[in-house]
Amino acid sequence: MGSLFSSTKNTRRLISGSSRFIRSDVPLNLTDDEINWLKSEDVLTVIDLREQTEQVLKPCVLMNEPCFEYFSMPVIGGNVIPSKPEDVALSYIKMCDEQMERIIDKIIYSYNGVLFFCNAGKDRTGVVSAIILYTLGFDDEYIINDYMLSAENLKETLQAYADSDKSIDIEVITPHEEYIKGFLQWYKTNRT
Repeated sequence: MGSLFSSTKNTRRLISGSSRFIRSDVPLNLTDDEINWLKSEDVLTVIDLREQTEQVLKPCVLMNEPCFEYFSMPVIGGNVIPSKPEDVALSYIKMCDEQMERIIDKIIYSYNGVLFFCNAGKDRTGVVSAIILYTLGFDDEYIINDYMLSAENLKETLQAYADSDKSIDIEVITPHEEYIKGFLQWYKTNRT
């Protein structure tokens, strides 16, 4: 699949053929052409799902860009890496709180297209994407396939990250179908 932008690794349309919702890894260095593409597609709302400290360390290039409305809406507990694969779906479940409801409402009811992202665009962004797609009536297969594109897009980046820190389990940070399936099963049963 690849990324819509050369300056990111995991930017893509959430719904095939539509620019209404664009999910991404953090857009640190968008080119002028990429910024103009967002404008031409009416993707003018920007939702940063990262915590404040992450935003300061890696500021989004669109934060002060004219024409874009930037919102800091951190996913609670989303920047913690689970210790083992069995905990990944649980970490996704823990993200579902009142803040998550506000995030979903902001994205779905935006007047224009929305770009939303976290650091890698796979976990927090993956949970937000799954909820949006489920809310819009997409089936599990579509949601899982969307989630798994991050594994493909980020394979080299995730391997390099795991190689740089031996305490990181590559299986934990790499998207696997069972992670999002476990989350979806819980979400369908417990959504408000």
